[in-house]
Amino acid sequence: MKKITPLISTLVFLLSACVGAPKVDFANTDSVCAQQCSANHTSCMSGFKLFPLANESSCKTAMETCAQTCPTKAEVAISSKLKSSQPSISERLKDVDALLKDGLISKSEHEAKRQELLKAM
Repeated sequence: MKKITPLISTLVFLLSACVGAPKVDFANTDSVCAQQCSANHTSCMSGFKLFPLANESSCKTAMETCAQTCPTKAEVAISSKLKSSQPSISERLKDVDALLKDGLISKSEHEAKRQELLKAM
């Protein structure tokens, strides 16, 4: 029995070293996505698990996969700029109404453009 205990301890140590921490660098990643990945990992690791090493490996893989799907900070900045530079449907409808009011388009042109914008919603 004395020979088996060190063997089991060594085996557990070697197996736990194989799993290790997730290899993730969130330095250039969108902070909201990074926080979500971290929260998912914490949730995955919490609680009693029948096979803790297998669970740890699964959680590590899930964390790395989540991190790979996160957009970069630059991608998020570009996306938000594009969204803010495009006028909303309601703003475009108001512009079409103003064009009609100013006599720059006809009633039929107004109605056609209005229907086109409403279909795009």
